Amino acid sequence: MPEVKRPVKTIEVNYVCDACGHGMMEQKGECNPATGENPHACIICGHEQVFKWVSYPRIVYVGEGESL
Repeated sequence: MPEVKRPVKTIEVNYVCDACGHGMMEQKGECNPATGENPHACIICGHEQVFKWVSYPRIVYVGEGESL
C-alpha cells in the first residue's frame, strides 16, 4: 500500500492536579508493564496520582482542520 502524507498540528495534553487545581501532573518513575500503572505528581503541590496506560504531559497529533 502506498504512503499517504497529510499536514498535522501538534497538541500538548496536560492533566491539571485534582488536589490544588493549579499545577500540572508530571510522570514520576516508570510505568508498570504488568498493570499499566503510571505514577505522577503535581509540580506545584506534590499530590501523587496514578494513571493507567497514559503519561502526562503527552503529545498528540491532529489533522489540520480536524478537532480533538
